[in-house]
Amino acid sequence: MEHFPSIIIFILGAMVGSFLNVCIVRMPQEKSVIFPRSHCVHCKKQIPWYDNIPFVSFLLLRGRCRFCHERISFRYFVVELVTALLFLAIYYFFGLQWILIPYFVLVAGLIAASFIDIEHRIIPDEISLGGIVVGLIF
Repeated sequence: MEHFPSIIIFILGAMVGSFLNVCIVRMPQEKSVIFPRSHCVHCKKQIPWYDNIPFVSFLLLRGRCRFCHERISFRYFVVELVTALLFLAIYYFFGLQWILIPYFVLVAGLIAASFIDIEHRIIPDEISLGGIVVGLIF
């Protein structure tokens, strides 16, 4: 029972990482990060919920789309893992307190900005300007 909060934080980090992957793909293209639902970048088929579970789906599908069998970028797995591990590290450093929330938001923004910058050599205004606002608020 003592590891339960760590497990929850790790799962939360993986889920946030999964959403960050959507942001990393769509923000540079100036597309909505909410609609449409997740879909394969190759065949455009909508990804069912059971194929959208962080880590598990990637491993079970062996890094390929269920429908067109094209490779899914390993970056999806890396972003989910890095986010989950950083959330866990922040939790271990601060313990379970309210200060975790701003740090989780900060780390999520930095991860999204980093991976977008690596691939496209840009940092979208939504992240940089949003980060300034969030930083001032916190």
